[in-house]
Amino acid sequence: MNYYEGEIRQALKAEFDGGSLIEAGDAMDVFRLLESAYPTSGSKIDWARVPDAIQCVDEIGPDRSGRFVEFFVEICNSLRLTGPVLYVGDHSPDFAIAASVETMKKVLPVLLEIPQHHFLVGPNGSWCFCLTMEGDIDFGRSAAPPPS
Repeated sequence: MNYYEGEIRQALKAEFDGGSLIEAGDAMDVFRLLESAYPTSGSKIDWARVPDAIQCVDEIGPDRSGRFVEFFVEICNSLRLTGPVLYVGDHSPDFAIAASVETMKKVLPVLLEIPQHHFLVGPNGSWCFCLTMEGDIDFGRSAAPPPS
């Protein structure tokens, strides 16, 4: 377990113990799902090729994570996104974290403290949010059929 995994487990201990957050397999499985569901350029989602993607560039500053949480809440509410959400980061933890949209809204500030690219992925990769270290905030829906 690396430093950030320990910090996440400690900060969200009540949620893990209570079952509202679940360790949901290897993060690499989620990245493979994203690669099959979205066009890529190198190791990143090519948001310019995702139909109707919403892309924002946010100032890198003290409230960057707050702006991403607002964006997540706004899009989830306006598009009525439901179902389990998988959280992965490109550095830590090595596992995916599953939660409901409502729980994810509450725990995102803790997860976003880790300096890395962050991904929130809907059922079967049907939708995805991304916050990059460079300050890009993206959302899109997959045009690819769900993997079987």
